[in-house]
Amino acid sequence: MARHQQNTKGIATKHQVAIEQHTVVDDSLLPPAEELLKLKEIDPNIINWMLSRAEKEQDSRLSFNTERIKLAKSEHGLVKLSLILAFVLAISGMILSAVFIYFGKEITGTIFGGASMIMCIQSFLKFGRKEKQ
Repeated sequence: MARHQQNTKGIATKHQVAIEQHTVVDDSLLPPAEELLKLKEIDPNIINWMLSRAEKEQDSRLSFNTERIKLAKSEHGLVKLSLILAFVLAISGMILSAVFIYFGKEITGTIFGGASMIMCIQSFLKFGRKEKQ
């Protein structure tokens, strides 16, 4: 939280006129001291009220950031869990394919193994695309 100033100047030519712009952004929770003195003349209790409001605002900003961090951590855990489940599904598909082949169902086992490999490759490719975006 600070005070940021931005100055933009331009140039005037025969056919164009440029504009000078001065922007001040103050994201402080409290107004400047001069303004506080003027407000205190109106109401002596306003300083305490403004301090309590500034504390509440700061607490809400901090809690908002904490919630965003928690959300990012939970999303990261969900991504890990989905990768683990995709891997387990791929391995179980391969094992089931081997069981089919072992019991003499070569065509069924081959189709099942190929389908599980394609599913595994597709899931990992889709995962990679979503992460890059």
